[in-house]
Amino acid sequence: MHRIVRFRQFMNKLLWRIRLFLTHSGLAHVNSSHISIVVVGRNDNYGGDFPERLQATIDWNLRHLPGAELIYIEWNKIEEKESDCLWIEKRYPGAKCYVVPGNIHKEISTNPKMPVMEYFAKNIAMRRSSREWILMINADCFIGNDVIKNIGKLNRNYIYGTHYVSIKWDGKPIADYHMQMKENVVFGFAADRSLLAVVGNFILTHKQNWLNATGYDERLTNVRAGVDTNGVRQLLQQGLKTMVLGHHFHLDHPESIIHGVNQTHGSNAFNNIPYRNPENWGLVDYPLKQISERIWLLEKT
Repeated sequence: MHRIVRFRQFMNKLLWRIRLFLTHSGLAHVNSSHISIVVVGRNDNYGGDFPERLQATIDWNLRHLPGAELIYIEWNKIEEKESDCLWIEKRYPGAKCYVVPGNIHKEISTNPKMPVMEYFAKNIAMRRSSREWILMINADCFIGNDVIKNIGKLNRNYIYGTHYVSIKWDGKPIADYHMQMKENVVFGFAADRSLLAVVGNFILTHKQNWLNATGYDERLTNVRAGVDTNGVRQLLQQGLKTMVLGHHFHLDHPESIIHGVNQTHGSNAFNNIPYRNPENWGLVDYPLKQISERIWLLEKT
């Protein structure tokens, strides 16, 4: 049975490589400076080494996407703890950080066991991105060398995803060996035709596609598990095609959903496609208070 599964995974990846080769020819070059990288987190040390994982993945991703705009959303900040935005601002020139305080989280959330509203946060970044393309990648994920090679040619009529590989991390800066040591692989699978199983960790498409979709559905105030695939279904309503650029790598931790759904993930039946958010989606009507050169705090109206 395992051999059959491995063979199917191999064939799936091979078919994606053929499709990518056939569609890449003739595409216009996209410089990484045309891309906004969106990352969401909270200053609660999620998983026990959250700042370390965050720094390792951002270091790698920005090194290989030079000139990209980093947008970090810190959701439901714990007031008595130092913000991760402080070291992010110092470490990454040009990074933009938006802090969503607890009073706004409580105003919106209908699930007291879910401290981070990941997709509301990503909507904030969509509305405030200044680049043509939006790459949303989770705080504990980094792009593979095949993605770095292939990301230079993009088509605005596509949604781009990646194959998933979760690895044991040794706490050291990301390097090629992290992607090459098969014994460190915890779990992995190939993207399906609609990308529905992989887009929570990595999704790249043109900003206008998200604007047309009005972001992720903001009626979903009690859940974060599955909202990613729900958003892709909304994008697909526009007639967009799907493509895989390569692999992304996830730094494994016990709280990951691959180890089981927990109370922070929430639940929903998702019978809501197509949807349309109100014009103020992405919390654009919340005033911004600049608290540092490149850090802004959202305030209640």
